[in-house]
Amino acid sequence: MVNHSAHHSHRPWRRLLSRWKGIFASAFFTAFAGTALAESEASVKAAYLFNFAKLAEWPAAAFDGAKSPLIIGVVGRDPITEELMRLFTRATANGHPLEIRRVSASSARELRACHIVFVPQSEDADGIIASVQGSPVLVVGESEGFARRGGALGFVKQGETLKFEANPKAAARNGVTVSSKLLRVAQSVVGK
Repeated sequence: MVNHSAHHSHRPWRRLLSRWKGIFASAFFTAFAGTALAESEASVKAAYLFNFAKLAEWPAAAFDGAKSPLIIGVVGRDPITEELMRLFTRATANGHPLEIRRVSASSARELRACHIVFVPQSEDADGIIASVQGSPVLVVGESEGFARRGGALGFVKQGETLKFEANPKAAARNGVTVSSKLLRVAQSVVGK
């Protein structure tokens, strides 16, 4: 008997990716927020980051031009980098092609050159949040209480389900607006 499950392991992602193009973001997040972490956790986080990129608004000055890339920086070496590259290399968000970079926590210049910075749990979240303060950077992290400590969006796990908390005031301090669609599907909104 042939094991078809290994052969079709990536197909659910392809179906999800094609479906996302034609649905409202809130419908996506409502369905996705209940997704168990049966898929790779890095893949789930990468999909969230892609949708965060689509549901945030940066000032025009944050881009060199209308078709300049929207840069997602991942601090350090984290599996999410490979998943972002695998799933979203040719994707666009709000007309901007996505560019994925590894960035150093110790380089404020590298961090500020990004539109989104993902901070893995192993990194100094507070230091990175401080490094980009006042720059048009949406800071997303996964350490405990990330949004409450000044990050814009923080992943939280509930059992086997991945959700997120939002801190729109933290995003606004950096000149980034988080969509109300995103806030409606957040597990909680902090810093009101």
